[in-house]
Order: sequence, then structure tokens, then C-alpha cells
Amino acid sequence: MNAEHAAVALEAESLVVAAPSGAAGRIGFGPVDWRVSAGQLWVVAGPHGVGKSALLETLAGLIPAASGRVRVFGREVLGTGDDEEGLRETRRRMGLVFDGGGRLLSALSVGENLVLPWCYHRNAAPAEALAALRPLIDHLQIGSLLDRSPASLGRSWSRRVALARCLALQPGLLLLDNPLAGLDAVHLRWWRGFLAGALAGHPVLGGRSLAIVATTDEVRPYLGLDPRFALVEGGRWRMLPDIGSVPLATGEDASRSPG
Repeated sequence: MNAEHAAVALEAESLVVAAPSGAAGRIGFGPVDWRVSAGQLWVVAGPHGVGKSALLETLAGLIPAASGRVRVFGREVLGTGDDEEGLRETRRRMGLVFDGGGRLLSALSVGENLVLPWCYHRNAAPAEALAALRPLIDHLQIGSLLDRSPASLGRSWSRRVALARCLALQPGLLLLDNPLAGLDAVHLRWWRGFLAGALAGHPVLGGRSLAIVATTDEVRPYLGLDPRFALVEGGRWRMLPDIGSVPLATGEDASRSPG
């Protein structure tokens, strides 16, 4: 594999994203032909309800596409299951932070949520996992939350814990569903600093430049981070040449189904 191809984290080829669950009469969007490389931040904008969340879950292999192909680090993620171990390894190389509070497991403490991927994939004890993840915990400033229940956290802190959980295995591709929505100035400043560090290759993240895809209803918080933009609107996918062609606020769509 040459160096140029090795730097490509995500490729979508003729991908058609299925309609959001429960969106009666909707047909999804596409086709998507797209390439995301290490060190790039792609911001996918569009009105609420057009299927941006469905795009991320399709890229992660969690829901089926209507048609098309997705490759992560050169390997298919929408395959037929003939190489289950290879597919699991590929999915370990990406992390997805869901919209809102990140879907933490309510029956576990914050610390137990955090160490779960490490314990499962590396057959490690919780104490061993916690020690190994201490630099990440400190970097994300969540050390004081480890004994708390997810239900006791505000949405901003829940989102940061969910980020820590998906970073535990040091993925090379990070998928973030509306991560900057509804943040106060302090949390927004922290997230912008995190994104800049992740793109540059922060030591606590393994020193590698991550490839990052973030969805949003509002592009202003990403200005200054040198992002690339795509727009989902009216069942169409468009990659936009520059910030001047991006609507700063995409507005609300008539549907209230998940975005």
C-alpha cells in the first residue's frame, strides 16, 4: 500500500444513504463519492432531519446503505461477512460519538463506560484499563466524574465522556454527530482546542493525525479550524469549494426526525 493510499481513512463510492428511521415518505440521499484523509476535518452541514446521523451510522457500518460502498483504511465496512475478524478490526479503527449525550450505558458508572472498550477488546481488568487510559482521562478533564452515573451528568459532560470512550482504542477516524451543538463558551472552547490537537496529532491520541467527520446544523463554530464542507439538502449530497458557499445556518427542515 503506497503512502498516499495509507493516508486515506474513509472512502465512499456511489453511496446512497437510506432514509432516517421513522421518516415516512423520505428516500434518504446520495450518491456520495467522497474521500477523507488523515489530518482533514470534514463538516457535513444540512437542515435537521435530512439524514446526517444516518450517514455517520452507515459509514460506521451500524446500519445498511441503500446502495454503494464504504471503505475505511482500505477495507470494506458494508461487506457480506466473509471476513468477520477483519471487519471487527476495521471498526476498531474508527470511533463514533452519537448526538446528544453520546448514548452512555446508564447501568454503568462513567468510569465503567470509559474502560469498557479497552477491557473487551484487550481482555484487561478494569483497574489495568483505567491506569492505561489515565493520560486520556486527564486530557479530557473527566477524572472527577469517574464514579458518577451518566444520568447525573449534563449533556455537555456526557458528550465528552462518550468522546473519551470512543478514543480509548486510539481510532484513526473519528465520526462526531453534531458535537458542538448547544455548548456554552467554556465547552465550545475546549472542543475547538481538542479538534485542532487531534488533527495535528496530539501525543495522548497516539501522535497520529486523525481524520474527522462532524455533522452540524450550524457551521459558525467550525470557522478557524480549516474545515472542508459538504452539504446535504433536498436529497442531494454536495461537496462545497469554500466557506463562502456554505450557508452559515442551514435552518430547520419541516421534519423533526433525527438529523
